[in-house]
Formats: sequence, C-alpha cells, structure tokens
Amino acid sequence: MNTGIYNNLLSTYSPKPLTKYDTHKASELRSIVAKIARITSASPIYLLNLTDAKQTYALGVKESAMLIHNGFEELSDDSSDGVFARRKAYSSAKGSVDSEITGDNYSKLPEEFDIKVNHLATSQVNKGYTFSSKGTSLDAGTYKFRVSVSDDIYDFQYNVKNNSTNIEVMSGLSSFINKANIGLKASYEFEDESGKKAYMKIESELTGSAAGERIFTLDDQSKGKNKGIVEYLGLDEMSLAPTSSEFYIDGEERHTLSNDFTISKVLQISLKNVSSDPVHISYMPDAEGILGGVQKIADAYNYMFESTEVYRKASKGNLKLVAEMRNIIEPYIPDLESCGISFDDAGKMQVDEALAIQAVNDGDMQKMFGADSEFTKIMMKKTDEVKLNPMDYVDKVTVSYPNYTKSAQGYSYITSLYSGMLFNYYC
Repeated sequence: MNTGIYNNLLSTYSPKPLTKYDTHKASELRSIVAKIARITSASPIYLLNLTDAKQTYALGVKESAMLIHNGFEELSDDSSDGVFARRKAYSSAKGSVDSEITGDNYSKLPEEFDIKVNHLATSQVNKGYTFSSKGTSLDAGTYKFRVSVSDDIYDFQYNVKNNSTNIEVMSGLSSFINKANIGLKASYEFEDESGKKAYMKIESELTGSAAGERIFTLDDQSKGKNKGIVEYLGLDEMSLAPTSSEFYIDGEERHTLSNDFTISKVLQISLKNVSSDPVHISYMPDAEGILGGVQKIADAYNYMFESTEVYRKASKGNLKLVAEMRNIIEPYIPDLESCGISFDDAGKMQVDEALAIQAVNDGDMQKMFGADSEFTKIMMKKTDEVKLNPMDYVDKVTVSYPNYTKSAQGYSYITSLYSGMLFNYYC
C-alpha cells in the first residue's frame, strides 16, 4: 500500500477531539476482530490493482462511515447525558426575564413557572456637587479618604497638583478609584452640553438593600486648609438609594438583592426589565446539540457522496456505496423531510434549521434518530459494515470463490489488511 496517500490524507483532516463514541471496551474490540475474521474466512480470492485513486477512496469511505456512525451513536445515546436528555430553559420574553440552565442535574429543575417583575434591584448612586469645569478652588496637596463597600474598608491617598482645574481633579480621581477595582464605578458628567459645569458620580456594582442601607460610604481622613476632598466634591451625597428587586413567581411575592439569582442551584434567572404581563419560563430539548449531531451525519454523508463521484471519474469505478445508502434511506425520506432533512438534485443531504428545530421541539427528531428508531439501527449496521471492509467498494477482479464445504482458511485477499486502516485519532 502506498503510505504516501495515507499520510497525505491525514494531513488534509483537522484532528477532532476524542469523544466517548471514539473509545471502546475490550469486549467490543474483540467483537470487531471476530467480525473481521469471519469476513476474511468467507472472502473470495481477488486480484487488486491498488491505484492511488483506490487508496484515497478507501480511506475516504472509512472516514465518512466512521463519522456517520458516530453521529448516529451520539443521537441514539439514551443515557442521562445524551443529547436528547439535555434541556435548555426558554423565556417567553427575554427582554424582561432571561433564563439559563447552569448544571446538568435536570431532575432538580423546578416545574415550569410564570414570573412577573414589578421592579429591578438598583444600585446606590452618589452625585457630587456641581462645579465650574475650569475652576481651580481645591487646594494643592495630599488628600486621604476612606471608602467602605459593604464590609470592606479601603484607604486612599490622592495628590492634587497646583492649579488643577475641577474637571482635572474629577477625571483623575475617577480613574484612581476605578483602577482600585473595589466594586465602585466613578465618573464625571457635564451638567449640560456646554460643558461649563460638571459633577462627579459614583455608582456601586452591587445592587439591592433590605432596608435601604447604604452599600458604600466615603469619609475624609485628612483635610486641606478648608475641606477634605470628599466633603469638597460632595462624594458622600447619596442621590439614589439601593433597592431590592420585587417580582412574583406564580403569584407569590419574592425579593432579591441582585437581578441575577439561581433557583435550585441549576436554573439561573436574570431580571432585565419590568414586565406588564407574566413571563413564562419553560424547558425544551437542547436543539443546538441535537442539530450538531444531525449536521455531522449530513456532512459525512455528503463527503462520502463526493468521494464516490471523484473516484468514479478518476477510475471509472461504480457507485455501489452511494446506491446502497440511497436504497436504505429511500423509505424514510418522508419522515426525514418532516425533520427538515432533504436531498438536493445532486443527491446531497441538506438540513433546514428552522424545520429541524421545530422537529426537535415536537419530538419528531428523537423518533427519527433515537435509540428505538429502525432507521438508526439500519444505518449503524450499514456503516459498521463499511468501516470493517471499505475495500468492498473499490473495483477488483474475482479469481475464485471460497469452498464452503471445507473449514475456513486464509485467502490471498485478506480484508483485515485493509479494514485495519486507522486514522491518527482512532484506536
């Protein structure tokens, strides 16, 4: 065999991450060896002119069969972490309430519910005094002040240079506080578009307060000739007090300090806006994961189709594999089309995402590709056969057939030499 073809083909594919469908138990490997032995013992004697086109095609056939088989295995996995067992949370009004499942223990999910938001949790906002932007009334020197955020205390020391304007002081102090990363966002804002007057604003990242208590405070620890920097700028003047959220779950009033909270440790709820009508939170199958498996099958099938066409043109080979696959699929075409899977004029498989998602939500996709599906069983059996003996689909000359009246013996064409063709990410 020309190993250059093999190496060239390997470099063409991007290595894919191993999944549990790429690994096998020892008993499964023994079963594969036994199958290869049975095929070998019943194989006719062939004369095989192993051209580059045949080698490339055989490797491509094996690759596509493996990918199709893995796609069906993924979709037919009925374990607790299979794609059809996974769930996603859906909100009827994402602009008001968003939801996300954060764990994989779906048994802990609460029953579907309605949530109505009366008001959101808000942060504390301190708005300072308004000053002339170009004024220079603050004395030069070093100013010390203390900031308390919840139960944490931070001491700051800020230097004011000679002739610093008010806007320069506000800008520098805002940047100084923000760089400390203590859960406060400081900034300065102009009173109007003229930019002649400005004030400093400090807002907490935390929200909510059970009884209107402050989230943060600022206190001068040293003063200039007249005032400290906190007192001078009015930084401890609270303009908006923090409030907790208020919402109703199935009519029962609830409050939280934050607009993001978790229910039963698996469902993340994010309050986005006040809702005039109840927002329904429901659960549906994880369409994204399911469509990923379906698309994997479609891509591999199309690659098998294209490889066969290339081989046919290069060596005047036959379309045996494609014909066999079409014969298997044909009775199931109406059911596949109801799942958004169709075939174009050239025979390639296509997936309509909108129809496929609808089929996922309606349960039709699981019926088509689940563990109990006859279509799945037939396709997995066929791709297993192709994986074990890809050389069955290249042209060869039959010399003689085995003598079935005698016990099985080895023959000059031994399928195990070719069905053992491996890729760098398969065992």
